[in-house]
Amino acid sequence: MQPHGASDRVPATASGPLARALAGALARAATVRLVAGLVRAATAVCLVALAAAPSAADEATERPAVVEELPLLERAHLTGEWGGLRQRLADDGFVPYALYTGSMWSNVGGGIRTGTEFNGYLDTGFGLALGGYGLWDGLKLQASLHWFQGRSPSTELVGANLSQAVNPWEASNAIRVFDLYLAQQFGDHVTVRAGQLAIDSFFMISKYASMLLNAAFGDLPSQNLNLDVPVYPVAGPGILTTAKIGDAVTGHLGFFTADTPDDTSGFHGLDWKLGRNAGYAAILEVKYAASPAGLPGIYTLGGYVAAAHAQFGSDQALETKWSGWLMVDQALLVDAQGQPTVGGFARFSYTPDDDRNVITYYADAGLNVFGPIPGRADDVLALGGSVMRFTEAYIDSAEGPGPGSPAGEAVLELGYQITATPWLVVQPDLQYVIDPEFADRDATVLGVEMVVTF
Repeated sequence: MQPHGASDRVPATASGPLARALAGALARAATVRLVAGLVRAATAVCLVALAAAPSAADEATERPAVVEELPLLERAHLTGEWGGLRQRLADDGFVPYALYTGSMWSNVGGGIRTGTEFNGYLDTGFGLALGGYGLWDGLKLQASLHWFQGRSPSTELVGANLSQAVNPWEASNAIRVFDLYLAQQFGDHVTVRAGQLAIDSFFMISKYASMLLNAAFGDLPSQNLNLDVPVYPVAGPGILTTAKIGDAVTGHLGFFTADTPDDTSGFHGLDWKLGRNAGYAAILEVKYAASPAGLPGIYTLGGYVAAAHAQFGSDQALETKWSGWLMVDQALLVDAQGQPTVGGFARFSYTPDDDRNVITYYADAGLNVFGPIPGRADDVLALGGSVMRFTEAYIDSAEGPGPGSPAGEAVLELGYQITATPWLVVQPDLQYVIDPEFADRDATVLGVEMVVTF
């Protein structure tokens, strides 16, 4: 992962029309082989799940042969229940999924230039409970791949640092294996995951901040830019333990590589870097749930210690890094059933200002209003702001914005999430990017995102 919004296109390694044509043909052939292999693997898993499914006559009578489909606008998935097959697969521990996100982003003023970019993002995969197939009870396999399509609006139009990308799914245009890990559950309180995974699927998650689209409201930019640990769009090797202590406390402790590959169009997700020269990171996060004055909240304290390479400069020796963060998700108003109608979030992280890091301070905060329009109980109005500050060493470095440039970057965002149907969510969005790192002017961005659950 690169510490700033560099182009996601890979520089050519050969010149001349013939060489470029040959390289393009080889790249297309490799992509076709990768997709074909993934399709074959997914098909094989489906066949195994079906073949291993109980087929006795008495069990067949317990499962309806055909499930009546709900009307199109009421069903949970666009493709329905597949005549009952979806539920039968789930009963046997096989749960496939597919989401497609289409979005449009228009920079209407400032930034690098005005213009519009159209993006697509496919996220598909499956979970498979292996206990029913002769392995340990509580053992599961999780696998997924993703594919971002289009050009980066943050890089092409806005000039924003990609840790605060206006579209949270911006990445190189590549079909890529993402999740590929085993999870073993021990009782009701402990789960251990090992394999290829991404830390932002488990750490730094705010349920209120996640209603906003800017990438800053996902994994903390201070972690994203200061470490090359596995985060979207590049997963990597790691082991993660999750433990629940009573009803109020949940802890995550993970160990991950600290040298994941760069996000390039030629990377398809399995080029791991391990060993003592790759670096490593230990990440700990503890969440505490409480309801002061009857208002539910989640309070999170987290941090990491890592032996990792510097994110800029020529010194590639492993050095010790650390960072800490605090997050609050708090309901401010609730309805008669105790469900939040207004919720707020705030997050703050600190990393030492030294020659090994890109970001020293990061903070964000915002509000969610649930069901703001009568008759639209599932809609959400979201407002948030974020600010990050670069280290002096990064500003003055060749990779940084340069001396005299702004000391950081900030974002204001207003979005309205519309649950059109159970399988379709549409979100119009307005973002104002202040001091974008790679542009001389603040940028105003209008966007709309559509998420379809298949």
